[in-house]
Amino acid sequence: MYHRIPGLKKSFLWYVYPIRHRVSFTIIAKEHVKQLRKYYTVYEIEEKAFLSIVPYSQPNVCVHPYLYALLSEFDVYSRLKARYSTVFGFEVADSDRISPIAINAVNQADVLIVPSEWSRQAYLRSGTKIPVHVVPHGLRKEFYRKKRLPVHPTLQELFLMKMKRNPVLIFFFIWHSSFRKGLDLVYKIMKRLQKERDNVVLVLNAVYPGDKLVSELAKLKTVLLVGWYNLPDFVDLMDICDIYLLTSRGGGFEMLGLEALARGEIVVAPDKGPWTEYLPKESLVKTARFVTVLPNNPIHIGKGPEIDVEKAVDKLCEIIDNLSEWKEKYAKYSIYIRKNYSWDAIGIKLNQVISKYYK
Repeated sequence: MYHRIPGLKKSFLWYVYPIRHRVSFTIIAKEHVKQLRKYYTVYEIEEKAFLSIVPYSQPNVCVHPYLYALLSEFDVYSRLKARYSTVFGFEVADSDRISPIAINAVNQADVLIVPSEWSRQAYLRSGTKIPVHVVPHGLRKEFYRKKRLPVHPTLQELFLMKMKRNPVLIFFFIWHSSFRKGLDLVYKIMKRLQKERDNVVLVLNAVYPGDKLVSELAKLKTVLLVGWYNLPDFVDLMDICDIYLLTSRGGGFEMLGLEALARGEIVVAPDKGPWTEYLPKESLVKTARFVTVLPNNPIHIGKGPEIDVEKAVDKLCEIIDNLSEWKEKYAKYSIYIRKNYSWDAIGIKLNQVISKYYK
């Protein structure tokens, strides 16, 4: 075993991740690959094809996400395991406890890499015996550019509405996992908040609008944006809005909180969970209770924090009534976040872990 010297290309690395179908893991994995190519020759392997390859070169292998890629064919993986030099598993903890069957699979890797201390503690608490390292997610370069006038026609309309009527725009993004992301909590919070403050509008970006709660939210003062915006347009959308509502009951990191903060958007979130590792204390609202995050999930069997709806409404009223002061404060926080969470900075941390166990 030896430590990899930064800047010296030595041998190669396999990086296994979902390439053909886009999921949230794909976005992070692609950034990891970019960073690791500074130090290694990286071969990208489609997740579904991985276990059909019988290697003879004893590769060091990164598998992202580890559990979803391997659990269904764990017997095949177990037979092939001796053909890999080091297996780096990349995972998250969507709740505070991981199932025994998942931990048994995790312990067959050599190293586990997670994006937060919250996730790390969930795996350790559940019985992980291999080394577990924290490498946070980073910010893509688009989050470093200056604000601009929006280009997308729909966002131009939203921007003009903001200029003419000056509402307070509260942003929420939903792609999947509506209960885990707290879409029902957004509904409860917005219904009460809009009774308290009549100048508040929810901007809801729903990638797939079929959820019944999306229809219910659309009945409130809501601008419903359907579908997927490319990254430059998505940054414009964040820039138009004032507050990002992070109501997740679980998650290993919750990237959107970091991205909103990087653009100077005010973030409101529960005071328990991985987001507390990068959000300022002013963002945090009392957790009402811990609830089962993903009922009947074979991997994430634990609980997560549920934001106190009344306290969240109180916090939002306080912010709305003093919006310029809060914006000034969060503009300063954004400078710190952009400095410490660039992918270049995170890439150094990632290589430190990989190089430590690279064979």
